[in-house]
Amino acid sequence: MKKVYVFMILISVVLFSTLSCTENDDTLTTLEAVRFNSKPQVTPEVVQLTQEEQAQPAINISWEEVHFPISEAPVAYSVQFDVVSDTIGENAWESAITKTVGEDVLSTEVSVEELNTIALDLGLLPAETATMAVRIRAFVDREVFSNATAFEVTPYEVVVGNNLLYVPGAYQGWDPASAATLKETATPGVFVGYLTFEAPAALEFKFTTAPNWDDNYGGDGNGNLVFEGNNVSVPNIGSYQITVNMNTMTWMAESYSWGIIGTATPGGWDADTDMSYNYQQDYWEFTGGLVAGALKFRLNDQWNVNYGSQNSTDFIAYLDDPGAHDVAAAGNYHVTFQIDPTDPNIAYYTVELQ
Repeated sequence: MKKVYVFMILISVVLFSTLSCTENDDTLTTLEAVRFNSKPQVTPEVVQLTQEEQAQPAINISWEEVHFPISEAPVAYSVQFDVVSDTIGENAWESAITKTVGEDVLSTEVSVEELNTIALDLGLLPAETATMAVRIRAFVDREVFSNATAFEVTPYEVVVGNNLLYVPGAYQGWDPASAATLKETATPGVFVGYLTFEAPAALEFKFTTAPNWDDNYGGDGNGNLVFEGNNVSVPNIGSYQITVNMNTMTWMAESYSWGIIGTATPGGWDADTDMSYNYQQDYWEFTGGLVAGALKFRLNDQWNVNYGSQNSTDFIAYLDDPGAHDVAAAGNYHVTFQIDPTDPNIAYYTVELQ
């Protein structure tokens, strides 16, 4: 009987210890709720981005302070961006782009360039307005997220280099401020552009690094650039592709022209009619008589590179397309042609009766 009594006491002690540990564990593992009480504020709510303003602020994002139980610890904040369609469902926010802000910081400014990069990385298209969502992440011993705020953004296509060389010359009165420009290519320091020279007495020009004469370059007559050197020139009237390499200090001009061809044009299918490059509007153009018939576009009097339309209503031409625009009636027309800068398989044109 004594043994049974001792055994019962031991069992009671074990049960009491177990219950005590369980109660203590529950106390230790119960986390105090932490949450955002409001959504972040985005200012402005509609933003149009341009590369010219890439260094300027695009939006400001601000949010309320989040209080964690560990009051002495700093709170690390970050901002997450995503397209609205990716913020719902099982994989919500998995494709989000995160911008780290810092500890105990309650606002952040996002530049035009940074927001444009985020938008493009999320799959938004240049020049098209779309809705993005932003939420805030706070972290100390765990992470908590705010509800999302939506805003509209229109990103831009990034032009590589975005630097220009100006080409003042006799063709436009030697004024750098109104001169044609050459655009920097994907190769830094290499510039390419187009010019049409129409007057035999106005074939000379120079290059400047700004729309003024402060830093100007001429040539030595052998294709080399010389700072403040002699005027350079092309041999004859016509259209040219001009390339300047500031790395090697050289330049060159090659005959380059788009033309119209087809039964509607003066040369029929036998010879194309050259267009002129309008550097102020950045397109090729022709003004003159056409007759009823077909019209296509081709480069340098050859069929190696040509564009044709699939109909005569949307005024879109496609690389190597066998189709042609149908000119309905004879008359004096203004025709323009411009290749899409983001997709060389597409070109846009107009055929307008004067």
